[in-house]
This record gives sequence, C-alpha cells and structure tokens, in this order.
Amino acid sequence: MDDFNLGSGAYDELLNLLNNQHFTEKPGAATDLEFLSDDWWLRDTAVVENIVKRQGMWEIQLVFAHYRQPYKLIKRVIERYPSKDKAELNARYMKRLAAKDQRGTLKVNLDDFRLCAS
Repeated sequence: MDDFNLGSGAYDELLNLLNNQHFTEKPGAATDLEFLSDDWWLRDTAVVENIVKRQGMWEIQLVFAHYRQPYKLIKRVIERYPSKDKAELNARYMKRLAAKDQRGTLKVNLDDFRLCAS
C-alpha cells in the first residue's frame, strides 16, 4: 500500500487556513436553529395520509399542511407494512391520532398549489 505524503507547502497552507478559521468563523446564535422548534403552525394543519409502495412494502406517510398556507408542510414517514390493506387501516388510525382537529374540518385545497396538470 502506498503512503500518502502531503507536501510541506500544502501542509503549511492547511495549517494557516485552520488557524485563520478561528478569526473568520463566528459561533451560531440561538435563533439559527429556531426553525427546529418553530412548530406553532402545526396546530392548524390538515393531516393527509399517503400510502406508497417502496421496496416491496407499503409505506405510510403523513403530510401535515397548514390550511391557510398550503406550501407550509411537513411529510413524515410513519411505518411500513407488507400488505396494502393493513397499511390503509393503520393510516386511517394514525391520521386521526395525529390530527389536532379530530373532526377533520381543516382541509387543504389542491387548487391552492396552482399546479399545471397538462
């Protein structure tokens, strides 16, 4: 096996860049990761179940979409089942459990996405 050798000029430049990084980089602020805990809008979401066949299994995906801002959505893969019937049954239960609006009155209209079907 060949040994890897880094030339002295490249090594010096690498050390210089690492040393200068201390002066150019700055620590992140708490607001940089705020989007991870910004989940206030999830209480006003419509939950849509989606069942997709992947690698021989039926995968349940739940899509949480804000009913006033339909482009604000999250898709989560929940579970996989070997049969489509079992996946559909469990998807209905999971949708009801995940929905903040148990009556299902919050809806997302497909026309809000302005998709071109042709």
